[in-house]
Amino acid sequence: MSVRAVIAEVLEQRHKKVLMLEKVHNGLAELEMQLYSLQQMAAEVKEDPEDVPQDIIQFSTKMATPINTLQEEVVQLNASIVSLTKRFSKETINIGVAGKARQGKSTLLQKISGLSNQEIPTSDELPCTGAKSKIYHSEESPYAKIEFYSKEEFLKEILYAYFDKLNMAKPFSLKRFGNPLPELDENSRNDRNLDKAIYEKLKFIHKAFPSFSELLSKPHKLLGLDEIVEYITQSEGRTRYLAVKTGNVYTKFPNHDVTGLCLVDLPGLEAAQGHEQKLVSSLEYEVDAVIFVKSPDVLGTDWEQADYNVFDLIENAAREIDLAHRLFIVLNEKNDGSNRKQVQLLKNQPPDTYSQPRILTANCSDATEVEHKVFSVVLNHIEKNLESTDQQYVKALAEKMENINRTLTGLFTPVMKGFSTTTADLGRERKYRLLSEKFIRELTTGLEKLVLEVRHELNISEEFKHKIEEICESARETAPIPTQEELAEQYLEYSGWKGGVGEELNYLRAYLTEFMATHLDEYLQTQIDEVLRQVLERVLPKSLQKMLPPPKDNEPRTLILGFQELLDKSEHPNIYKTFDYIRKFNFSYHSHFHYRVREEMGLLTTYSSDSIDDIVPNDATRDNFMEKAEEIVRGLDSHYQQTIYQLRKKFSEKMQEDPANAIFALVEEIKDRLVRAKGIKDEWKSFLDPIREQIWTEELSRFNKEIALRKQWRNAVDDAIKCIKQVQSDFPS
Repeated sequence: MSVRAVIAEVLEQRHKKVLMLEKVHNGLAELEMQLYSLQQMAAEVKEDPEDVPQDIIQFSTKMATPINTLQEEVVQLNASIVSLTKRFSKETINIGVAGKARQGKSTLLQKISGLSNQEIPTSDELPCTGAKSKIYHSEESPYAKIEFYSKEEFLKEILYAYFDKLNMAKPFSLKRFGNPLPELDENSRNDRNLDKAIYEKLKFIHKAFPSFSELLSKPHKLLGLDEIVEYITQSEGRTRYLAVKTGNVYTKFPNHDVTGLCLVDLPGLEAAQGHEQKLVSSLEYEVDAVIFVKSPDVLGTDWEQADYNVFDLIENAAREIDLAHRLFIVLNEKNDGSNRKQVQLLKNQPPDTYSQPRILTANCSDATEVEHKVFSVVLNHIEKNLESTDQQYVKALAEKMENINRTLTGLFTPVMKGFSTTTADLGRERKYRLLSEKFIRELTTGLEKLVLEVRHELNISEEFKHKIEEICESARETAPIPTQEELAEQYLEYSGWKGGVGEELNYLRAYLTEFMATHLDEYLQTQIDEVLRQVLERVLPKSLQKMLPPPKDNEPRTLILGFQELLDKSEHPNIYKTFDYIRKFNFSYHSHFHYRVREEMGLLTTYSSDSIDDIVPNDATRDNFMEKAEEIVRGLDSHYQQTIYQLRKKFSEKMQEDPANAIFALVEEIKDRLVRAKGIKDEWKSFLDPIREQIWTEELSRFNKEIALRKQWRNAVDDAIKCIKQVQSDFPS
């Protein structure tokens, strides 16, 4: 299989895993949030342990540290998943080329890609490469595409890194960056020489900023290859490279069809960089293998600290993959062979790393040697190992996933039973049963006591007698007896006394019955309302009354209507009917006294002529009608007063006990219907059950808090376990 076909196959297999990896990423993000939620719950228990069950306190204390550790592992794993997803989403296989200045890195890139010194300049003096560039194999005509940093990227990803390393206040805008830089505090840190070098680099960027700032946030720019040097190199005072995010070069490689392959020039590995981590961050997801070029010094050489820094950066970018599978160290022999001994020395004494990378030797100025000793070797390695390396990477992450799953499941599974709410549920039910039984018991005893109170204490007979006396006296004093002149007028109108006197008797009778009805109804209603209030006090405790609308003008029937709205006619038929009966109960003059009062109205009746004959004098004539009018007035008043007397007597003898008896009967009827009727207790329990929390909020709160807390913990732990199992099942194989 050709290199091109191998690259295409690897890319196809990678792309198939992208959706699965994205699903895993989302699942791990969810798991991270769930673990954070558990941390917060544990912190809340620690801050306020009152009323928290002891087993939850113990568990939350015990799991706090493991959860923190697990969350950190999940965060790290998810970062690796993100990097792997980006790596697998690429349309190319990328080989990075790194190395300090003047080690032969640019020369090696020239020989592999077929580009010249014009596109990838080299120098024996200062570093030439300024911006990261990518070189793609392309069968089309060569061209370049320059991508620029946005203003925000340059500010936050490049400049902020320098200010953070130097412990300086960051500018909040590029305009502010144009102001003079703050002075470096040379005595504040131990690494002041390194800080000085970084500060000088920042000063260089600050000074050059006006010359390249206009390129920031510009759209990409297409160029001929002869123009690219102006944008990616820093030689001859060029500064545009500072604005360049990536310089992409498309050219046909001379010796292989490596469509799908990309060489990534990685500049900026010198120690005195403020943003070297940004420059090499592509190692995490953009670069599949790295060629590190080192030219041993003829005067003496060794593996330097800077070399190990690069090795660590490459290893840390993907610790799941051994350096042996990612890194190729190329020891560059000079054209004259003057450093051949030093090259052989370093090859025989490889760097002391945990995994030994491949060490290759070649003259990077010799295209043939680069082809056979470097590029073909790297391509052969990719052809044979890249797919298995990908699988190794996925497997390593899957093993981390399994370890997290094992730890989390081992931590949580044993305590799941402890989050059961059975005991608290039973406790709450027992408490509710006691409260509901107490409610019914107090309702029963309260109404029974009320019956006794009404029987023994509600003695309104004397009060009623006095009320009758008061009403009758008022009726007597306000008697609408006509004057002598008014009667005389009626005599003339009716052409005699009988018509006018009969009319006046009708007036007096109607007046007296209406007067009695009005004043008695007012009194009786007051008595009934007071009894109803006492009944409601027994039936509706304050906690239940709080659920009802406030009564208008202390009107008990408003409470009754509100209470009926809480009832279900089909579930609580007897209770509903009883309160309907109470609300509609009517004890009034017309319902209890009217017909008996009418029996005493004989002296004011006109159905016979006896009363009229008794009032009109026998000797009344047309000639003496004015004189007799005064006598007739006295007669009307006498009949009226005698009627009132008869009413007083009858009320005191036969009707004095009626109000008390009616009230007692009402209370006893209510008591029987609400607590003695068959099945009524079940109706009350059915009514109380759905509103128990509103009635006994304080009494049930302890149980409710415990149940809610246990459910919260159980659900949180259960969700975390389900989430991690789902993530594990989504993991690509």
